[in-house]
Amino acid sequence: MPPAASADATRDSEVVDGVHRLGTDRINWYVVEADAGLTVVDAGLPAHYPQLAAWLDRRGYDLDDVGALVLTHGDADHAGFAGLLADRGVPVYCHAHDHHHLRDLPHGPPGWFLRNLWRPGFLRYVLEMLRDGIRDVDAVTTIEPMPDGDVLPVPGSPRVIHAPGHTPGSCALYLADRDVLVCGDAIVTRDIYRDRESDPRLMGAADEDHETARASLGALAGLGRVTLLPGHGDPWRGDVDAALDGAR
Repeated sequence: MPPAASADATRDSEVVDGVHRLGTDRINWYVVEADAGLTVVDAGLPAHYPQLAAWLDRRGYDLDDVGALVLTHGDADHAGFAGLLADRGVPVYCHAHDHHHLRDLPHGPPGWFLRNLWRPGFLRYVLEMLRDGIRDVDAVTTIEPMPDGDVLPVPGSPRVIHAPGHTPGSCALYLADRDVLVCGDAIVTRDIYRDRESDPRLMGAADEDHETARASLGALAGLGRVTLLPGHGDPWRGDVDAALDGAR
């Protein structure tokens, strides 16, 4: 049975023509509309699934219109309802280096997570994740590959940019025809430790390999003016190199 809706999961903001931001104030996921159907990018937490169902209904779609779920990486707060979509026949894409993340769900809390519980802002983030089912994220066993540089055969035709560091398989997705860069946790605009919006930044303690995450910012350079859509935080618009310089 699908989980109950999150108390906060009410956002439906079209941030760019045909690209919709859903989720909560702290956790984003997106839906891309195209002539060929829909692509969901990231899957929030289990309690966000009713938000997708309601969005499809409002827009006159049904689940058959969802051509794919593409995950920027395999962390549980991005894979929340991935198993549910997979069970309904939606192909799930993720970089091969993060397949183990998806197959081993649910995860126990990592050390950095426990070390930051003393921060009131971070504790609010943790309580939201617990409420919305992070301990109940289902494993995904059938996963489509998304090699670096490939234009995926899914609605919206995103190009994969491998940007490891936050996780080994962390990726961004570039929608060239819309000047949109969905960047997952490779770069974010919310300070999850203080629970407030910020300038573009790295995830810091949450990165599995922070120095690799910093070095991977170079893979996102040179795209020009974009709308940056992170996994955590509000959209950012401007020349991507300015965002990268600030994050460094």
